[in-house]
Amino acid sequence: MSTAVQQPTPTENKPKASWRGFSLDKTNFIEAEFPDKIEGPSVWNGKELEKTPEKWIYYLTAEDIADIEAGLKHFFSLNLPLTEVTKETFPLTSFEQVIKNQLHTLFHGYGFSLIRGLDILKYERKEQAAIFLGIGAYLGRTKPQNGKGHILGHVKDLSYGSASKSLYNPDEPTTRIYTTRKAQPFHVDGTDVVGLLALNTGFEGGLSSLVSSRTLYNRLQELRPDIVELLKEPWLWDRKGEHGPDEPEYISAAPITYYKDRLFTFWGPHFFETMTRFPEVTIDEKYFEAMNYIEELSQKEALSMQLEVGDIQFVQNYQIMHARSAYTDKPEACRHLLRLWLTVDTNEVGWDIPFQKADYDYGYAKRTVPLEAE
Repeated sequence: MSTAVQQPTPTENKPKASWRGFSLDKTNFIEAEFPDKIEGPSVWNGKELEKTPEKWIYYLTAEDIADIEAGLKHFFSLNLPLTEVTKETFPLTSFEQVIKNQLHTLFHGYGFSLIRGLDILKYERKEQAAIFLGIGAYLGRTKPQNGKGHILGHVKDLSYGSASKSLYNPDEPTTRIYTTRKAQPFHVDGTDVVGLLALNTGFEGGLSSLVSSRTLYNRLQELRPDIVELLKEPWLWDRKGEHGPDEPEYISAAPITYYKDRLFTFWGPHFFETMTRFPEVTIDEKYFEAMNYIEELSQKEALSMQLEVGDIQFVQNYQIMHARSAYTDKPEACRHLLRLWLTVDTNEVGWDIPFQKADYDYGYAKRTVPLEAE
């Protein structure tokens, strides 16, 4: 993989920023000795976990729901915009400990969790958004998910031929894949924790799948150690046009990093495969072969679940990759999930995270909470 030109650096008069935790103008790579095998609760067999959902689903109690609704009532009594939902403005009592337990699971357990039992459709959209933001506030701080400054995202088909609203060309390289009905290959999001709240499951398809990147690492060590070596090298990642005018269009980062006895994964096929749109970049076919092999292996090792309306799924991105199958909508059944990107307090979770921790805040966009997909 090579490039014939130097990437532009950020302007001097702007605060130093990062994209998805990575430096914009330096190669993101840490020399390290990787273990032969990784062990611990974050190494799991997806097919086995599918048989034991009681291990990873938390069912809300009547007390939990009452606590959430009390926090909601308090927030609306303050007449604040949704961008101001915090632990202070959305107070919880007993349910706070439930969320702390979920946070512990994310960083010291399986790496994901699912909360079930919220009758989300009895609330208006603004209330749905406030509830999700309120719960998320106890896990971390929201960050913008795109160049529009959305701190509440909408995972919904807005591509040509959509059953609801057609805005984007699904084949355009800069189109974010979550705005289409296409299958999403296994990937991580650009934040510590991603949360999803299901409002509508659509007509058909849209299966959610999770895989432990640490399990994948172990399997690759057994089956394809040559791919492990490739993953230790820096790859190039397309920023999809969501950057300032003087910033680089892509960054360089290794897919796996071993740092302070933990394996960190950054993986996004949709951000790698479109690197071919840059004429100065040449990519060896072995990288695409590795990408395809990892996708096939992930499918074999994954835990798959059909999200139900009201489900809240949280995924820790450094050790869990997630995917979604293609889906079909009808006008009366359009798949729609709300999404949060959260950065955690590293002292609270007891992790040291490599590379830059500054958020890329899309300085040309204001933080917003859209109530509809756009």
